[in-house]
Amino acid sequence: RNAPSFMSILNTEADVRDAEYETQAALDHYLHHDNTAPFIAIRLIQRFTTSNPNPRYVKAVATAFRTGKYGQFGTGTYGDLAATIAAVLLDPEARSVTLDADPFRGSLREPILKVMAVLRSMEIEKSDAYPVLRLEGMSDKIGQMAHSFPTVFSFFLPEYQPDGRPGDASLVGPETMIMDMPKMVGMLNGLFSLVKYGLSSCDGGFGAGRGCTEGDFSSAAGQLTL
Repeated sequence: RNAPSFMSILNTEADVRDAEYETQAALDHYLHHDNTAPFIAIRLIQRFTTSNPNPRYVKAVATAFRTGKYGQFGTGTYGDLAATIAAVLLDPEARSVTLDADPFRGSLREPILKVMAVLRSMEIEKSDAYPVLRLEGMSDKIGQMAHSFPTVFSFFLPEYQPDGRPGDASLVGPETMIMDMPKMVGMLNGLFSLVKYGLSSCDGGFGAGRGCTEGDFSSAAGQLTL
C-alpha cells in the first residue's frame, strides 16, 4: 500500500507538523517494506564477503535484520545492525574453507582498497617535507578515489555482470565495472613506482614527490618501510 499522507493538497493548509509526520511515515514505510531486509542483506553481503550469495545466506541475513537477533548478537529490535552484520560475517557460507575452492566465490577487492592495503601492510612512512600523505589522480589512474563517487550510485552497480564466463553464468562482479585495461595498467604502474621511488609521481606513481632515482626516497612524500 502507499505510505500514509498527512499533508493537505492545499498550500494554505500545509504546516511543519504535518510535513514532519508525513516524512516520518514515509521513512517507516520504506524501512518495514517486505523488500527492505533482503535488499540490505544482499548489499552488505556483497561488500563484506561474496558478490554472489546463495538464497539461504541472503535469507539468514534478512531474518537477522527483521528479528534483530543472530545467536547472542542483537537486541531483538527490528533493523538491529549488530545482528545483521553478525549474520553476514558468521554465516557458514562466509567462513567455509571448502567453498574457497570455488573460483566464482568471493569478490574482487576495490582498487582504492588494494592501494590502501599495500600502504598499511608495508607500513608507509611519511617524509618530514610533507605534512600529510596525499594520493594524486587516483580516479584517472585506477578508476577510484575515496569520497569521489561519479554518481549517487557509487563507483559501480551491484548487479553488474562482467563479460566472459562469469557473465555467461549470470554471476555478478560489481567491482569489475571500473577495472578496464588502462586502469589495471595504472594500478601496476603505481605499485611498481611505490616500491622503486616511494610515494611520488614517477612512472605513473600515486604521489606528488618528484624524485625519480630508484632507491632514493629523499624527494618522495613517503616510503615503504617493510
